[in-house]
Amino acid sequence: MTAQCCTAGGPSRRLARRLSRRGASILPGAVVLFLPKCPLCLAAWLTAVTGVGISAAAAAYLRGAIVVVLALAAAKIVRRRAFQRSPHRQNEFGHE
Repeated sequence: MTAQCCTAGGPSRRLARRLSRRGASILPGAVVLFLPKCPLCLAAWLTAVTGVGISAAAAAYLRGAIVVVLALAAAKIVRRRAFQRSPHRQNEFGHE
């Protein structure tokens, strides 16, 4: 038996964590990319998928709300990555 198989944080968990972080950073942009730009198209899409019909004006507001929520989610991801401390970085006083 190797020592690696007995540890909880083996390579498969690290790979899964890394892939989930990359997926989380790509997801908001992918949703905005595939979100219909036309309010009538969004209303038709929502009707086809959910069976709930909405007006074009409501679809326009809904699209704006989706874009704002995704922008906030993307900002949170970027902020978390920008201020994430590396275990090997030193602070301004030269201490770890």
